[in-house]
Amino acid sequence: MNIHTDTNIGSPTRKGTRGRLALLLGMPLMLSLAACANKNVGYRPGCPTVAIVRDASSVGVPGANGQLSYTAVMPNIEGRCEYSEKGVTMTEQLRVGASTGPAYTGGPLPLTYFVAVTDADRKILTKQTYNVTLDVSTGSGGSVERLTQFIPLSPEVDGRYYEVLVGFQLSPEQLEANIRFNSKPPVPPVPAGK
Repeated sequence: MNIHTDTNIGSPTRKGTRGRLALLLGMPLMLSLAACANKNVGYRPGCPTVAIVRDASSVGVPGANGQLSYTAVMPNIEGRCEYSEKGVTMTEQLRVGASTGPAYTGGPLPLTYFVAVTDADRKILTKQTYNVTLDVSTGSGGSVERLTQFIPLSPEVDGRYYEVLVGFQLSPEQLEANIRFNSKPPVPPVPAGK
């Protein structure tokens, strides 16, 4: 003999009350779900990712005698975005710094960097190069570069699938040297007392 427990126990009056109570309690949930149907209510698209390309984040340039002329780095970038009906506008602050080496011959230091925008498939949509000149008369110098990119997007596309990538515009030899350097395993720290 199979026994089935009826979880809906109660008088017909109580059963009807439960249905009305469930309807009243479920009303806010139904209203919030109805709001989800409207694409403009509660939807906030994300900003595209902003990043410095690791293998293009630094450059060391040797002088004529093989000693170091200068080293330039991009320590960080910060970005924010603002949406409009036609797309998203990215504004970034990129920090660039440099220090001179024994083979540096003096004068302002010209550097070139790129800003590329990629889509969800990591295909490059645009790439621009910019120049910055640093005053390194004291042995080091830096700059904060303010950048703006506009990415045309339809209103239903989320910008989080796009990237704004920056780095130094390197020669093939400089890029290869950075890739070799960045692929080396880290040196373990020496324990104290040895």
